[in-house]
Amino acid sequence: MTVEKIFLAGGRVRPLWRFFLSVPLVIMALYGAGWAAAFIAGPEDMAGWGRAVWSALLTLPALLAIFKLLTATLDRKPLGSVGLAFCGRWHLELVMGAGIGSLMILSVAGAEWVSGVAQFSWSAASPDQFLGWGGATLVLLFVAATNEELMFRGYPFQRLMESIGAPGAVGVLSALFGLAHLSNPSHTWVSTLNTMLVGVPLAVTYLRTRSLWMPVGIHFAWNFLQGFGLGLPVSGFRAPFSALRAQVSGPNLLTGGNYGPEGGVLTTLVVVAATGFLWRAQSIHISEEMRALVFGPERPQANLPETAIRLNFSSEPVVDPPHPK
Repeated sequence: MTVEKIFLAGGRVRPLWRFFLSVPLVIMALYGAGWAAAFIAGPEDMAGWGRAVWSALLTLPALLAIFKLLTATLDRKPLGSVGLAFCGRWHLELVMGAGIGSLMILSVAGAEWVSGVAQFSWSAASPDQFLGWGGATLVLLFVAATNEELMFRGYPFQRLMESIGAPGAVGVLSALFGLAHLSNPSHTWVSTLNTMLVGVPLAVTYLRTRSLWMPVGIHFAWNFLQGFGLGLPVSGFRAPFSALRAQVSGPNLLTGGNYGPEGGVLTTLVVVAATGFLWRAQSIHISEEMRALVFGPERPQANLPETAIRLNFSSEPVVDPPHPK
């Protein structure tokens, strides 16, 4: 095999090399945004919340710029093919994802409350505090969720999927998703495994829609309700203000302790149940617009009705013959 064939296929850089190229660029974007955020926030930002907000806000355009460059030069596709296109069912998928994420975290918190290991009470705060902190937390967590989905279910995941198949890509990027949280305070082996595990349903929703809006909705709603709504730690971090105050007792294996619900086995059960639902739900499917955007209008798959396409863990949907009328 020649050097050209190792790196090129059909006149384009092979997907595996596009994946390896995207990873250091993503890391550079993260470090660059973090450095700029620390400079903007200044040394007086002792709690680090200003730095966190600026880091999230600066990371998003950096990632979009990198993926725009890669999709235009190497993939010859528009940026929207990565999964954040404002077309098709994007708004419905975002709302559905937020509903699913809310139900997931409320199921965990409800189980903790019923079992007596968690108690919730209203926090004493003025309407101005509630609206101010709520709005700031909403923006921060929505942008942060979008950033993480772009990194772990976006361009790198998609190129790796084209190279080694979806099962392998889901396993690799979910593992990296969990390992990326090892620097969070109060992490445990359970929290790391759960964070890896939650990458599976998030990837499933991408595979079924070829869009990132539903995973973003799930990711954001889980974190926002957990941190601002319920007052529980979010992956080891507590929001400065929350609508409810949570008092959690009991074994850390069940509740996650200071890391939050992601460190407990109740979350494991909910994530497994959610994965089964997302895998089978008929209401989750790729829109005609996203199908054409990702696979190209020249592909025969792009013009088939949704009922003629079944989910397959490959880089393209597998086409079933249309049923005779």
